[in-house]
Amino acid sequence: MDFMILATELNWIGKLIYNGLYTWVQSWGNDYSLIGAFGITVILFTIFLKIAMSPFDIWQKTLANKNAKKMKIMKPELDKVAKQCGQNRELLMQKQREVYKKYKYSAFSACLPSLITLVIFFVVLNGFNSAVRHYNSAVFDELSQTYYSVYDAAISENPEMTDTQKVAYATEKAEEAVLEAYHPERFLLTKNIFMPDTWKSPIPDVSVYSGTGMGKLGITDVDRNQYTKIMAPIIKKYNVNDAGKKVWNGYLILPVIAFILSILSTKLIKPPEQPQMAGQTEEQLKAQQSQAKMMTYMMPLMMGIFALFYSAAFTLYMVVSNIVTTLFNLTFNIVTKQIDARRYDAELARTIKK
Repeated sequence: MDFMILATELNWIGKLIYNGLYTWVQSWGNDYSLIGAFGITVILFTIFLKIAMSPFDIWQKTLANKNAKKMKIMKPELDKVAKQCGQNRELLMQKQREVYKKYKYSAFSACLPSLITLVIFFVVLNGFNSAVRHYNSAVFDELSQTYYSVYDAAISENPEMTDTQKVAYATEKAEEAVLEAYHPERFLLTKNIFMPDTWKSPIPDVSVYSGTGMGKLGITDVDRNQYTKIMAPIIKKYNVNDAGKKVWNGYLILPVIAFILSILSTKLIKPPEQPQMAGQTEEQLKAQQSQAKMMTYMMPLMMGIFALFYSAAFTLYMVVSNIVTTLFNLTFNIVTKQIDARRYDAELARTIKK
């Protein structure tokens, strides 16, 4: 019997997660029935990544704080320039550049941290998707070998049976062996951490397993009939309850938490006020400010959408990452306010002495 050959390849992030941390956590040899070994892996990976990225986080917050202070100082001059130049766009742009140069303000540097954060987000997403595909492919490969080894043994050990009886008996034994060999990786109330924490079924059917697109595993090099046959007893056990109703993999707990924490984290990072551009009317400026405000909710919304369609493992990463980021932002804001207050008191004291 030809077994399925494991064909999914891990990218470098996937290797770090699956071959590195996950293998290490499994070597501890303890039972993690409530959180799961991969749940611990995700938490450790997130913490290690946040520690490694902490210099960037500090730089990002420091830069945003400096830009906000510069914009606060520049705002009166920019408003004055806008009134003086009127509808003369060329003169206004020239004067604005002079103000930016005077205070060494770069509009691009204000956007750079957000761009880097977005790049990191998609790199990590790709890494988790790679690890999830590899895990599901590896599990099916192991179950395939279990199924057919038991099936072949059952066929050969009952020569007195008819061919029909042999097939029925061997199939029953093979399905029992597959059920015994399968051990789902859960995380708290989420039944399978490698599937979304939503209304999705805990065990992917063949359309999810081999399908492509958002929410699909994309493992295309698989015999669909073989997958359906081997996974049938597992799908029946975990995807349907005793009443014959569909079982949800989760209860949307992680996606909701990820969305709320993302909004909270975004609220703690206040972008500098946007200046009035050349030839821009007050109505246009208000529209620009409204769009900038709306953009602050785009990242949380995007995270919420990804949490609904991708694995609970990646959603757990977003939750832990947002918890760490929120705590960091709160601490940074408190410390920054204290430093600014001390500087203000020192300057005030010097002014009074003069």
